[in-house]
Amino acid sequence: MYKNKLARRVKQMENGELAGLMGLIDRDDIISFAGGIPDECIFPHEQLCEITESLFEKLGSKVFQYSSTEGNRELREYLVDFLAERGIKTSFDELIITTGSQQGLDLVSKIFIDPGDIVFTEKPGYVGGIGAIKSYEAELIGIDMESDGINVEQLETELKRCSFEGRKAKFIYLVPDYSNPSGIRLSLEKRIRILELAEEYDFYILEDTPYSELTYYHETIPYIKALDKNRRVILMGTFSKFFIPGLRVAWICAEKELIDVFSRAKQNADLASNSFGQFLLTEAGRRGLLDEQLQRVLPYYKERMEAMDRALNKYMPEEVSWFDVKGGFFYWLKLPSNVTGRELFRKAIERRVAFVTGNSFFPVDSDGDNYIRLSFSKTPVDDIDKGIERLAGLIRDF
Repeated sequence: MYKNKLARRVKQMENGELAGLMGLIDRDDIISFAGGIPDECIFPHEQLCEITESLFEKLGSKVFQYSSTEGNRELREYLVDFLAERGIKTSFDELIITTGSQQGLDLVSKIFIDPGDIVFTEKPGYVGGIGAIKSYEAELIGIDMESDGINVEQLETELKRCSFEGRKAKFIYLVPDYSNPSGIRLSLEKRIRILELAEEYDFYILEDTPYSELTYYHETIPYIKALDKNRRVILMGTFSKFFIPGLRVAWICAEKELIDVFSRAKQNADLASNSFGQFLLTEAGRRGLLDEQLQRVLPYYKERMEAMDRALNKYMPEEVSWFDVKGGFFYWLKLPSNVTGRELFRKAIERRVAFVTGNSFFPVDSDGDNYIRLSFSKTPVDDIDKGIERLAGLIRDF
């Protein structure tokens, strides 16, 4: 009965395939490469308890009160300093706090996209971004990924085609540092070229940076926002991947006039983000805990990344390929042409190994048939070796 009452946009929403896979994360009998989430074993439990107690002593019940829609001013002022250290000059009124980066994706899509508008994204790209954009009925055009980021020649060709048809893209959605799922980092040359194209063809760049701090070999590439001279970049950021994700606190940095529009959209969405999480993050930043935790997690995840790299090179057949990874949480595997990710997944679960199939990471589902995503973030080193060996054996048996 309800189906004929649903809005048209519901048809664009993802089918929840990833949500079902998330249930495999906590099963003790499965070696899971599925989650792509931080390992709670390395969360700074003692320091968080100390900060929580001090907040109650200092602020009392205020920590549970609503914040402003734009977010705690002290947190936004901390973010001004955080971003300045990364070459981005901004002010507190050019920032808005969001309930996780996923809300940021939804707000950007909500204020920019009318049905049929053109949006570009990485192919493969983050499933949550693809889902948010498609839910507002955009025409989503995927741009192929190369070893140093999206194919900018292909992007330019698509822009010329759209221009010839009398149409303009609203924005391009990029995860430039260690993208989910590919693990690729966008080169400096391509960042500069995309900015030039944005100016030439009049579109925004939505720069999503959840993994930007998780650089394991100290390779410094500036944020696209740090290179932006013409206010073309809308920056989204979060501490979730190296600090704690459950606070659901992230931010958008953009020109003040856009922040005002985001604020109106957020008022209609949830009024304000989690006050306690904002107070906790502000205090953690003041105490230097955010920096300390980052330095703590880098070698922790680097060890797991290198373990997966060794295992892939040791066990995988020659027909399987992947990009070189130097940060983030993920490896993206291209399977032999006779192996689909979904078929492999069914067999892998029988051998107690889990991963994420590639289909959901593409604007067109079937484009991902021969791909899978592996995450190393929550998997112990010994299990990484065992799991990859099992997986490689299954691929050989096809």
